[in-house]
Amino acid sequence: MSEAMTKEQLLQEFAAAFERFIGIATEAEQRGVIQAGGVWGPREVVAHLAGWEAIATVRVPKIAAGMPPIEFADEERQTVFNDMINAALVTMIGDQSFDAVCGILRQAYQRDIAMMRMLDDARFQPGEYVYERAKSVIDHCQEHGEQLVPTHP
Repeated sequence: MSEAMTKEQLLQEFAAAFERFIGIATEAEQRGVIQAGGVWGPREVVAHLAGWEAIATVRVPKIAAGMPPIEFADEERQTVFNDMINAALVTMIGDQSFDAVCGILRQAYQRDIAMMRMLDDARFQPGEYVYERAKSVIDHCQEHGEQLVPTHP
């Protein structure tokens, strides 16, 4: 298991993960990858990430202050809730040009970083919501990036 990152290391990796993802999504867009068969294309994935980061800018400080995150004990309800939010975000943002959607994502993650820099360093310890969310977002960017990279037989 890897050693815990400092607050600044985590925020740098957070930004780098988004930039790596934007690069991969841009390459996929240039290759002509589009949404097909219920699988999101680059525009939809960028819109999805942008929307969640915009929401996080408001939610994370509240959760850090003690408000519980929106979680359902029932996994099916959690999935339905997440799918509903994803559909709304992709619908609201996804009709913009690809470059505009990438710009929205950059603004959203940069606002998140600015917000997180203002949080107490204690929030950036393993097990703390802010730390764990940032780590999961880094992993989520990587997962979505891997989905957009062509596979060769």
